[in-house]
Amino acid sequence: MQRFTGMLVLLMSLVLTSAARAEQMTAGDAPMATLLGFFDALSVENYPHSNMQDWVTDDFLIFEMGQAFSWDDFAAFLAEASYDTWVSTEWRLSEARVSLTEGAAHISYVNRGEFVYPDPDNPGQQLKESNMWLESVYLINEEGQFRIKFLQSDNVSRVVESLP
Repeated sequence: MQRFTGMLVLLMSLVLTSAARAEQMTAGDAPMATLLGFFDALSVENYPHSNMQDWVTDDFLIFEMGQAFSWDDFAAFLAEASYDTWVSTEWRLSEARVSLTEGAAHISYVNRGEFVYPDPDNPGQQLKESNMWLESVYLINEEGQFRIKFLQSDNVSRVVESLP
């Protein structure tokens, strides 16, 4: 009987530990869903996304290419780059590390992006740009929805080549 009780206690411990881990993983899913939603909304297929405010706060700030941009400033930067003429954008996020508090989350990750766009110096020619960034986002929970308040992006590598 004592052996049975010991096994029952061990089994219950394993079940409770597994449930706690599943709860932690589930809690981290909401901030990641926001981050992935942001990049989906930013893709050329969906840009300009009418609901970008679903993904970013009103005081959103991005540090990109050595500059600080509000969302409106970043959208203006994309317009200057003729982003609406780009052919494709793809981001692959990996090595995500999610930290949660009651009302906020922080995610650090590696972002590998590949873009195809018209060569501004050679009409009719397309360029393919491959980048790797180390990025970090701070999200806050506003009314039950995580939104990105700050995004820091450090470009690690960039390769641009002409497409045939």
